[in-house]
Amino acid sequence: MAQQTLNDAEKLLNSGEIVDAKNIFLKHDNKPLATERLGDIASFNKDWDEAISYYETLVKKHPENAMYNFKLGGAMGMKAYYGSKFQAAILLGDVKKYLRKAADLDPSHKETRRALVELYMQIPGFIGGSKTLAESYASDLDRLNEVDALLADAYIYKIQEYRDLAKNKYEQAIRVAERKPALVSRNYLNYELGEASAIYEIQLDAGEKFLEDYIKDYGYKDLKSPAWAYYRLAQIERIRENRQAALAHIEKSLSIDPDFDKALIEKQKIKRL
Repeated sequence: MAQQTLNDAEKLLNSGEIVDAKNIFLKHDNKPLATERLGDIASFNKDWDEAISYYETLVKKHPENAMYNFKLGGAMGMKAYYGSKFQAAILLGDVKKYLRKAADLDPSHKETRRALVELYMQIPGFIGGSKTLAESYASDLDRLNEVDALLADAYIYKIQEYRDLAKNKYEQAIRVAERKPALVSRNYLNYELGEASAIYEIQLDAGEKFLEDYIKDYGYKDLKSPAWAYYRLAQIERIRENRQAALAHIEKSLSIDPDFDKALIEKQKIKRL
């Protein structure tokens, strides 16, 4: 009976009925799946302390589980990113520890390697940042997923402010994703590809489709609200000088998040067309 209830909760969660799903998972929080999903829901709601608490419980009970280590390191990383510099300094060691352990436990875990590339490129060298380590994890992705590998390489160039090199890698990633759609193995990749299209003004038709797919399949696993996807679609239409379509997208973005500062700025740009 409990298993059936957890299955029902999974279906509710995947259909976006997060509150109802959470209520069921809370009744079975002694089950690893329920604990993991409660952590996932907390992460979706950006309640990093609650997410960390659930994932820590799982890692203590199952220390050799790569996914649990990845999710704990990821939640700690997000708390560090959104918190104070003091919090970030305290958390950084644990973020590295759990993400690196996840990578060691599962040589095929793509998301862990993407996270480590970003981590080692974002933090300064004097507190443990390393372009060499970032490139090493990026090279691991070459054998796992060509789209992830190209996006990781692009990110490294982007952080170094090598705009043309980053643009070239993003363009390659979009082309590969169009040619081999199976490599877009999680929905968030749709957002990343669409974002690159909007920012670098490349392959706008493809970028538009990736963003539309992201919105259509948006769920609790995704990092960016659909407000961001509509904002990027508005940018694409502005680049095309299609004022009405751009305004329609930016209004959808602002209907989701009325205080979205980037969308408010974009709206003024569109109005000047």
